[in-house]
Amino acid sequence: MKLKHIFNLFQYLIMRNSVIYILSIVLLFGCQGNQKKSESSAESDVKSATEEKDQGWQFLFDGKTKNGWHIYNNKSEGYAWEVQDGVLHLNPKEIMVTPVPGAGDLTQAVGGGDLATDQEYENFHLKLDWKVGSPSNSGVMIFVKELPEHDYPWQTGPEVQIMEQRECNEEINCVGDLYSLVAGPRDLEISKDWNQLEIIVNNASLEVIMNGRSLYSTTMWDENWRALIAKTKFTFWPDFATYKKGKIVLQDHGHEVWYRNIKIKQL
Repeated sequence: MKLKHIFNLFQYLIMRNSVIYILSIVLLFGCQGNQKKSESSAESDVKSATEEKDQGWQFLFDGKTKNGWHIYNNKSEGYAWEVQDGVLHLNPKEIMVTPVPGAGDLTQAVGGGDLATDQEYENFHLKLDWKVGSPSNSGVMIFVKELPEHDYPWQTGPEVQIMEQRECNEEINCVGDLYSLVAGPRDLEISKDWNQLEIIVNNASLEVIMNGRSLYSTTMWDENWRALIAKTKFTFWPDFATYKKGKIVLQDHGHEVWYRNIKIKQL
């Protein structure tokens, strides 16, 4: 082989190895960049959680377990409420229908039930994210009392309706409404993905916010409050919406629903 050919071959091999070397460096720095980005994101999440804690927020759902929650009156094991990837998911693979005097037939998941906090709350700011399947029906109840004489939490605590968007006229059972008591705006738009609900209670004042929009404010436990209740089926349960301290409950109405980022600040 001529010397010129040997030199050309040697030069080619050097160039080829240089390309491989350069690609290796690019990949190495790329991986390091992604790792730094991942670490930065994790650090940001920790910082955000720390700031929220410093501001008085307490997470009611740890994203991994159902610690701090139980099925109302321990009516089931609650296995229909699943936890995965930081989300609390009611997965009703099988449903049961129970006749309830004064309320008709009640539909719930087998192995489900209404999920209640272990603790009671008085004045608070509650925030959570939610989304629903189709069809849908769920709710967030406040001031729930857990007593043997009450079979269901909605016999004691008012409920903010959680469901997919639909048109409503006179009925007070649409998304965002304080069920049967106070209607929200009828032009409220709900995402098919995640939505955010806020409930703020301070003394007798109640405000409900959905996706950053204030839906309504009302005063509880006064004459007008009692007059609102008198027009509903809840007169069948004289303790309904009378308690000023109680548990927060996520309703099982036999339909698929997801909750996450459940946190509360006591006022």
